[in-house]
Amino acid sequence: MVETISQHVDTLKFHYYTSHDLSDDGFNNYLKFVDKMLSLKKEAQTARNDYEDTKSINADIGVHKFNVLSSSISGFSVVIANSDISIAFKKPKTIISASPIIKVEFRAEFLARKGYKQAIKIVNGFIASHVLEAYKIKISEIHLASDIQGYNFSHLDFFRLKSRARIAQTHEEEVDFSKATAYGSLTSFTGFTFGGGNYHLRVYNKTVEIKKKKEKGFAKVLLWDGKPNYDEEKTVWRIEIQIRREKLKSMIDSNLHSLDDYETILNNIPSLWAKALTDFRFMDLDDKTVFDVLRGKRTLKNGTDKFLTKHSINKIFQRAEVFSFWVDLKVWNSHMYKDIYTSFQMPKHGSLDYVSNSIKSLYSTMAKHYGSISKETFIKAFEDSNRKNVDDKGFSIIEGSIIKCLDWFEKIDFCELHGILNVPDYKVLEHDIYNTLLDVTDDFYRIELSENLENKLLERVS
Repeated sequence: MVETISQHVDTLKFHYYTSHDLSDDGFNNYLKFVDKMLSLKKEAQTARNDYEDTKSINADIGVHKFNVLSSSISGFSVVIANSDISIAFKKPKTIISASPIIKVEFRAEFLARKGYKQAIKIVNGFIASHVLEAYKIKISEIHLASDIQGYNFSHLDFFRLKSRARIAQTHEEEVDFSKATAYGSLTSFTGFTFGGGNYHLRVYNKTVEIKKKKEKGFAKVLLWDGKPNYDEEKTVWRIEIQIRREKLKSMIDSNLHSLDDYETILNNIPSLWAKALTDFRFMDLDDKTVFDVLRGKRTLKNGTDKFLTKHSINKIFQRAEVFSFWVDLKVWNSHMYKDIYTSFQMPKHGSLDYVSNSIKSLYSTMAKHYGSISKETFIKAFEDSNRKNVDDKGFSIIEGSIIKCLDWFEKIDFCELHGILNVPDYKVLEHDIYNTLLDVTDDFYRIELSENLENKLLERVS
């Protein structure tokens, strides 16, 4: 049985902006504060040059103790830090600035010790009392994490994870240097990553990480010990989602509030977590099926091999169920979740200019490639293109056009449902387009496409 030991915010990064409520005196006080920190930074730089092992100067700010660092980070003038947070400051030239003037990074141990709500309260109180009296906050990065026991991930699980992410990799650790050979050292699987910097999922062996990095041991003390379902004899695996602002601001919650807003993000943590586990799905495939996908072929009962196309592999994942524990894990600390939507760009209408440009491009490209624009060449071009599309993507050009049409109409459905725009008679247009596409679709695809579209047509035209 899979047990959830902890669900928590593991990383937080804030950007503070000047607010319209900031007075001239408040702004000048901020500039004086930064000048004071810059003066201490110069002392730290002098000390570093004179005594190579000294890279910071101590500073007491109210009851809080910090180190003023001799170096800074890109775009900011000075950085102060302690065991709980690091804060970077910038000196803006005007009171209203389009870019952030303060950057705060919360330490994972601080968040684990205090909890993210209390940690935020402490930091915001410090900023308001000692640095900037009025501000706006944007969350530049947040990591949500769940620690589990009872399921041990393996190399095969890397191929059970389904997502749209194009970047993915596994992680391994050396476990016995004495057995290293000229061909490589003995390694142990420790996890995998799916996705890029703005939005990615990591699954990794937290027990191994703590053994390798003792400073990470606070997780056991602060997050696991004392939990009735924690078993010290079992391995703890961490499932962690990283979301940066570029991804956050493309989302809206069930109330149509943008997740570019600081409080909206914090209020939607359970929903963000659930969305991530929906976007990155852990599929319950047996080992034989996973090996078939890896090999790209399936051995039939008569002993012959049947090669799997991309379309066939997609069908395997479509028929599979998500692991039950993955579904249960979507509930964040007993808080139910609501839908989070990826906000659509406004659908663009087709126009005669687009059609005209496409035709001109087609004529030009065909002439260059085939040396002819005859009727026979047109037929050959479409046949060649269709064959290549089937080989590369597993479906025909016509099926691809239907998929794009579906996406376009779903965007209009979403926007109209939420009062964003109104497109008169688009459902009639949708019905006519689908019927036209079905009329010209090859028999090989007709039955499947008809079944896929029938329900959508009934829903939208009725």
